[in-house]
Amino acid sequence: MIKHLSLDLWNTLLVSNNKFSIDRINYLQNHYFSGFEKEIIDEKIENIGMEADKINMKNGISISSEKMYDDLLRKENIIIKKDELTKLYEDLEIEFLNNIPNLMYDLDKITNCFENLKSNGFTLNISSNTAFIKGKTLLKVLKKIKIHKYFDFFIFSDEIDCSKPSKKFFDHLIHKCSQLNLNKNNILHIGDSLEADIVGANQSGIKSKHIIKKQQDLIIYLNSKNFNEDF
Repeated sequence: MIKHLSLDLWNTLLVSNNKFSIDRINYLQNHYFSGFEKEIIDEKIENIGMEADKINMKNGISISSEKMYDDLLRKENIIIKKDELTKLYEDLEIEFLNNIPNLMYDLDKITNCFENLKSNGFTLNISSNTAFIKGKTLLKVLKKIKIHKYFDFFIFSDEIDCSKPSKKFFDHLIHKCSQLNLNKNNILHIGDSLEADIVGANQSGIKSKHIIKKQQDLIIYLNSKNFNEDF
């Protein structure tokens, strides 16, 4: 019986805020890429993100945010020290928190949904891969949106050094749920990525639900509470 819901974050609950993307490009152009057009910088960022995601998912690791920015700069033979990389992240974190990701659903509707689930005895968690943005920063976003209180725990790949779809990631989910007196048969993982969320969960013996961005409403599914009928 399903008693616990594990939710992916990006493109399941949140989507990127384009204002942050613009501010990040401007920052990098002003500090490091003065000779590059904004479109080229954007493309370089995207390429590093895709490369890191591919490596993370293939090898089950989690490349740090600083390493990703370091790789971005090194490709143009720009070498900076560790403390400057730390400052780069901290500066961009400020920009990120000033232009937080957009919640995909109406805040009142999603909070009512979470409250109904909690009142019916369900436990919840976030299970998210990270890239340029660390888990600790994403938690600040969830607190800012005021939905963090509905989750019993959070799993961010950078904090456990492994990414979905690895068995290690989902074993961590199983372990965290065991501390709530739940086993893997009680868990339903919900996400938008077939490979990371669905294949990953299923390979670890965890039930899963594929939610396609803009095609299936997560709130409708959660409010139905018919999780056990799907399996």
